[in-house]
Amino acid sequence: MNWFKGRFKYAFQGLYYAFTKDRSIRLQGIFGLIVILFGFLFRCSLNEWMLLIGAISLVWFSEIINSCIERCVDYISLEHTDQAKHIKDMAAGAVFIISVLAACIGLYVFLPKLF
Repeated sequence: MNWFKGRFKYAFQGLYYAFTKDRSIRLQGIFGLIVILFGFLFRCSLNEWMLLIGAISLVWFSEIINSCIERCVDYISLEHTDQAKHIKDMAAGAVFIISVLAACIGLYVFLPKLF
């Protein structure tokens, strides 16, 4: 059972570190909280909440993975190489794709409520 509790401890430590030390993750966290606030203001249905929470989670997940990739690349090589740049750019591109998906979900949920 202690092993199981330890997994949660490490996970929460990682999340705490991510949200306190990484500006991009913190910014995505703020955007996520704004979306949640709008969800309450517009009285979203259960299905809409599932879409919104799923989108927020995907963005946070991709941003955390992106930061991990960037830190690994920086740890492995102190030099600025084309290969390191391409790795970081591709990871950022993945975050962009997820962010566009999240924006589309937000528009799908909130646009009908605005008009």
